[in-house]
Amino acid sequence: MTPITDITYLQAELNKPDKMGKRPSVIKPDSRENKTTIQVTKDIKDTLAGIGSKGESYNQIIEKLITNFEKHASQSKGPVGPIEAMPSSGQIKIGKNVMLSKYERITISIKDASNAEDPSWHGGPPITLEAAYNKPFKKEEDLYQIDLKINKVIFDNEIYSPKEFFGVLQKDMVYCKEFVYYYLRSIVEVLKIEFKKSNYFFGSYGDYFDLSRWRTLFLNSRLSPEILSADVESVLSDLNNERTNSRLLEDVRGSYYRKIKGNGSIEAV
Repeated sequence: MTPITDITYLQAELNKPDKMGKRPSVIKPDSRENKTTIQVTKDIKDTLAGIGSKGESYNQIIEKLITNFEKHASQSKGPVGPIEAMPSSGQIKIGKNVMLSKYERITISIKDASNAEDPSWHGGPPITLEAAYNKPFKKEEDLYQIDLKINKVIFDNEIYSPKEFFGVLQKDMVYCKEFVYYYLRSIVEVLKIEFKKSNYFFGSYGDYFDLSRWRTLFLNSRLSPEILSADVESVLSDLNNERTNSRLLEDVRGSYYRKIKGNGSIEAV
């Protein structure tokens, strides 16, 4: 494949509107896709969103640009700019303005109560979550996203997928509020491990759903704003939207986790 080094051409392609002259919204790839986090400036990210068609992911938009560039490069006889690798950093600089980053994925285990909503309930063994996330290159990185994915749930010495345990995939976790809690609880654990941030803002179950607490945490730290935007705010925003997929609602009601709560004489809502 011809490297993407012609920044002038790439920027021209990025700035093209669609046929209607509009810049429709872009749907991000869901967490099931095998993907890496690409580090770009906010301006480039907004430009990508602006040129995408409705329903296109960023991955599809970039693939389209690569295809167009290859056609352009095959017809061009001029020199192209260098691709500069940055040893041991996992980053590659393309031309002057584009930086690609491939993060190392770290796997951790987080243990929590099986009914964190009611700490007075002692109805069984704890839940252990196995989660993976992007390890940052440095502590102050403006474009860094955690991109956390819960891979396994361990309960009573048995291993379950998130779908088996909560009834939904992580991309649909807003249909199960408890799933969202364990996800946000894992985000806080990553902040503690990688950035030495205390979790004193989150003393109870309900605190994790309070967006003002998250904003206060980020306001008083040098954490990447992309973590707040992509890893936290987007999830809490979706949680507040009406959930209309009846099949997913039924899957959550019949999930193993809800059965655990039912056996503990806790109302499964």
